[in-house]
Amino acid sequence: MPIIFTVLLMFIPLTAISAENTIVTANLSTNRSVDFKPDAAAQGGSHKGNINVLSWNVSGDAFVKSPEVLKALVARGKSNILLLDEVSPLTNKSHLYNALPKDSLAQNTDWHINFGSSGGRQRNVVISRFPHEVLPEFSNIIPYPKSEKKRIHQRMINAGDVKYANTLDDGIAVNGVILLEGGNRLLVVSADLECCGSDPSSWAEDKRRIEAREIRRLIGKVIERTHVDGIILAGDFNLVSTVMPLLILSGPYSKPHFGLIAAELKHLDGKQTWTWDGRGKKFPSRVMDLVIYSPNRLQLVGGYIFDPDDITAMEKKSMGIQSLTFSKLSEHLPVITHFEWR
Repeated sequence: MPIIFTVLLMFIPLTAISAENTIVTANLSTNRSVDFKPDAAAQGGSHKGNINVLSWNVSGDAFVKSPEVLKALVARGKSNILLLDEVSPLTNKSHLYNALPKDSLAQNTDWHINFGSSGGRQRNVVISRFPHEVLPEFSNIIPYPKSEKKRIHQRMINAGDVKYANTLDDGIAVNGVILLEGGNRLLVVSADLECCGSDPSSWAEDKRRIEAREIRRLIGKVIERTHVDGIILAGDFNLVSTVMPLLILSGPYSKPHFGLIAAELKHLDGKQTWTWDGRGKKFPSRVMDLVIYSPNRLQLVGGYIFDPDDITAMEKKSMGIQSLTFSKLSEHLPVITHFEWR
């Protein structure tokens, strides 16, 4: 029986989708994904759910430049899981502890931090209030499959992008651990797919799909090797061409997980949906940063895309945020989601 994936289209063309053996429906299932217009309580930082995730492409070292901003964002969303992508390899635990709220003098007992090894200058970091179990599937540099690596390398050379071809040895920018939340085992994965390449036939789109397939394979290995109650995969999907990378990452996976669905979120104004600020840039503003999850055990109960333009001047002041300086920290907006176990 074919698995029908529910996909948020986000105004991105579905070019070349027929190449995959996946059936796609453009309709969001109302019992699996929630279209939120954050209410006053959400704007004030209240939350519902015991799994509160902040996912953010920090563009290198945003929290090193302004640690108080990350601290304020974590406090506002009452986040107990942080999935940070595109983190500079020069970042260390001291930088992170300095940017995280602390409940005790022994700060290293408040947060558990796992740095990804793969991705070169763009690493992924998982931070959580919950203890984590290190996964061999994600613990080292994650190579591109040999045959695919050779092929994509030649495509990059042919396109004159030699400097990008030389980064293939850095591996795929992804990291994952299992978080031990009460009696539940939550697999969380942070990823940062290849950027640019709006042409569906470009090497960049090709490379994104290779990365997506390999990440899906590794998630599959984890859930077949060990028990996992739920899955959350978040990060910068760089959907500047087609939604195929999203479809690939959605599954299929072995039961009881089957497929992952996207959290459909909006800015606090209840209108905008973009996470990439493309104003004045080559690529227009659009949804690039996503949180996808396993709906069999996880229920999305709230969330929003944080844009400082949507909060009051008083709130900005209390958070130490200014719209102009915030956009310089990262061209991506933080994504906040709240889940409950089913």
